[in-house]
Amino acid sequence: MPDRQTRTDRFNLQALYETSRLLSSSLDLQFVLNNLLLTAMSKLLVTRGVAMVYQPASRTYRVTVSKGGSMFNVDDVVDIGEASRILQQDDMVPEVLAEQGIVLALPIAFAERDIGLLCLGSKVTKQPFDDAEIEFILSLVNMSSSAVHNSMVAEELRTTNRSLDTKIQQLNTLFDLSQEFNAALERERVIRLLQFALMGQMLVGKHLFLLSAPGEGDGAPTFTIAASKSIRKPKLTAEFMDALCRLDKARVLSEDDDDAAMWCGLRETGLQLLVPLHHKNATCGVLCLGPKMTGQPYSEDDFEFLHALGNLAYVSIQNADLVEQQIEKERLEKEMRLAREIQQGLLPRNTPVIDGIELASLAIPSRHVGGDYFDLIKLPTGRILAAIADVTGKGVPASLLMANLQACLHMCVPLEVSLEEGTGYINRVICQNTSYDKFITFAQGIYDPADGRFDYVNAGHNPPTIVRADGSIEYLEKGGLLLGVMNLPYERGTVHLHPGDVLALFTDGVTEAMSPDEEEYGEPRLEAQLVQHRHKSAEDILDLV
Repeated sequence: MPDRQTRTDRFNLQALYETSRLLSSSLDLQFVLNNLLLTAMSKLLVTRGVAMVYQPASRTYRVTVSKGGSMFNVDDVVDIGEASRILQQDDMVPEVLAEQGIVLALPIAFAERDIGLLCLGSKVTKQPFDDAEIEFILSLVNMSSSAVHNSMVAEELRTTNRSLDTKIQQLNTLFDLSQEFNAALERERVIRLLQFALMGQMLVGKHLFLLSAPGEGDGAPTFTIAASKSIRKPKLTAEFMDALCRLDKARVLSEDDDDAAMWCGLRETGLQLLVPLHHKNATCGVLCLGPKMTGQPYSEDDFEFLHALGNLAYVSIQNADLVEQQIEKERLEKEMRLAREIQQGLLPRNTPVIDGIELASLAIPSRHVGGDYFDLIKLPTGRILAAIADVTGKGVPASLLMANLQACLHMCVPLEVSLEEGTGYINRVICQNTSYDKFITFAQGIYDPADGRFDYVNAGHNPPTIVRADGSIEYLEKGGLLLGVMNLPYERGTVHLHPGDVLALFTDGVTEAMSPDEEEYGEPRLEAQLVQHRHKSAEDILDLV
């Protein structure tokens, strides 16, 4: 009959074989380490044990299985240094293990590389481990190392696959969202899509979306709140916005931050994560998020997804703003074209025909509408009234004031008041209806073909110029202050036009016109043209100028 030692050896060999076969049948790391630890504890009569796996990146051990009331918890990280040999009482078990009642620690190695650690407490008999027990547990660990290694590889593959699945899901989500964002032409719809994505994909209930706008002059950008949900809006101080501009990567808010005071306002509102968005090396926006509804922390994958999502929303908002600006621009251009048609209708459509003189006129606004004005009105007596004016400024404000002037002039004509009285009346209306910085240069005159007499009043306008038949020049300057300054009487001037004389009324749009080299046309050049071509027809002179 075999002696007791022989039976013990056979029993241990059988235990080793059964345990090895059991562990090799599974690729579940938790299952493998759990059964390895239970077998060791049961064979050595130990009530406390821990199994750990080695983490090369941090050179620490992560607790995977804990039994028998050990103070270690699963997923605890333990730093015990290298464990390339058996550690027991005589070998000075590290203090971090000894404090938990561990008296024996055996490294789990594969291909001469540490992959884990099996830690056991003292035996229930209070006796030390003998050589046979050490040999058994060492054999058990050595035979199990391959199973542990395979399980770790399988777990790493599963983790990698899960990460890949998550990446693929996020990419598909971003692709779908990009189509939705591109189809959204309104800022409000883009904001709603972003909020739905944060709640549906990230399970985040609280968020704040800040967008930057260029500062005035050389100042730093300012931030505005584009969207928020379930939070109290923070105060956007200059110091806070400056700190946002300096964010270069995602930041999890914590009370341990060195500049905790800077971010405490955000934490108090329930926000936890800041994700900066960058465009042309500048912070264009910040996505501020509260905690996940699941309670899980944000991962690096989350940071990447949120950064891509935020930039997608930012670009879509920019596109939506551009579309809105284009629509507004087209609307304004349509209104300006209509305004130009209305203003053109205020100018004489047909040149009056008067015996003994030739008339030609032209008005080209520098914009759709402007403040230059002229008029030719044939009076019932056979005379003709010529008027010209230039309103300060350009565009719509000038065109409105020009329309006011046109109405006043046409109202004075039927009253048969003198030129100086009519100019005074127009001046009073302009003074009452405009501010101190708005005024009009104006000149008007009446030509009588019966005797060639031309009565005129010049209210601060470029002097109408007479080029006599002999080439001499005469300026019509009598009148008074320009319109809209103050109520003062105007003086009338009188000249006579003779055959061959040329009378030119013009605004500074002619004399101040600039060449591509920024050379001004100037009054001397205009006068030279008038003198040189004074023998031509009125239409030819106008075309030559």
